[in-house]
Amino acid sequence: MPGPPSAKPPIFKIGFESYDDFLVEYGDHLRKGVLMLPAEMGLGPGQDVRIKLVLPNQKVLYLKGSTREHSAGGYRAQGGQKPGSDEIQVQLATFSAEQTQALESCVSGAISSEAKPNTVEDVGPINLLLVDDSVGVRIELGDALRDRGLRVRVAENGLVAIAAALKRPPEIILSDVEMPVMDGWTFLRMTRARQRLAHIPFVFFTRLTDDLSRLQAYRMGVEDFLSKDTGADEVLARLHGVLARHKNRSIPAATSALGQGGQGLRGDLEHVKLGSLMSFLESEKRSGRLLLDNGRDQAVLEINRGSLAGVENLGNYSHAHDRVFELLDWPTGNFEFAQTDDGDMPEAAGELTQLTYLLMEHARRADEAANLQDGPQHGQDE
Repeated sequence: MPGPPSAKPPIFKIGFESYDDFLVEYGDHLRKGVLMLPAEMGLGPGQDVRIKLVLPNQKVLYLKGSTREHSAGGYRAQGGQKPGSDEIQVQLATFSAEQTQALESCVSGAISSEAKPNTVEDVGPINLLLVDDSVGVRIELGDALRDRGLRVRVAENGLVAIAAALKRPPEIILSDVEMPVMDGWTFLRMTRARQRLAHIPFVFFTRLTDDLSRLQAYRMGVEDFLSKDTGADEVLARLHGVLARHKNRSIPAATSALGQGGQGLRGDLEHVKLGSLMSFLESEKRSGRLLLDNGRDQAVLEINRGSLAGVENLGNYSHAHDRVFELLDWPTGNFEFAQTDDGDMPEAAGELTQLTYLLMEHARRADEAANLQDGPQHGQDE
């Protein structure tokens, strides 16, 4: 008599949350005709299985295979769940030509998706609104930027500029500060208060040099500062830089915690010294994380109600205070402060340190070092 019919092979669904997850699994296993399943599935060696493989581009492949021995691995399961420490290997049947093409197409899609952020640039001339009460600036700089491929509209004050922006929103605004009828501050506030304009990058074209004024501008949503003597080539480069940073942000500044009326700040240490920023955070009793990055090094200061709670990445130092003193000496870099509610701040590892104390101690050490350098020089005895 014939034996009982054999049970159908179990079917497992495997998917990927992202192209990156797929690339990891493809590089480690799929390209070798192998898949990994969690050992807790209860499969023994030599058992036939079927796989429903859902690729990131939603293409579905139905595969067959049989289990082999257990091993450690890097399986990526549907939903991003992490398996146990052991996994069982599935040796897949040879891919058909259609399945091979589908896998290779998904690999190509992963590569293309990675390249997109760097290729969506310069799709057309930049649409700039230049605002300045000086006729010479509007003509000379406007013509120079047009010669360099920009589409430039001009306005002589903030009132004319806000009307022009509402009529046809620009991609970026370059505005003077001191103007008649409506100055740059009022114009900035009006753009940030209107949903149609709040996302537009705003650059101040100004002689502002004091940290408090620049910090206030950053708080209101200014992206950068250009001095009045900046040449057209540098103006163009800086505008491109602002637009690139703006496009790479996952959340527009105007709708994030760093936008107008929000809880955060971002800016350039060349424009606002770290000491001035720390003084502001202490006076406002802010809490949050202050990221500092100079392109070669970065650190995060944890601020709790205007005091230092800790430092992430101490660099070459064993004490947080010494690291802060080094950061205060950075001549260039970027800062980004993201505010959090006091209740969301983690418990401080030690005692909180007033930022004023750190600033005073840093100044004392700088004076001490200067005195050592400028001290009396002792010559030979006569």
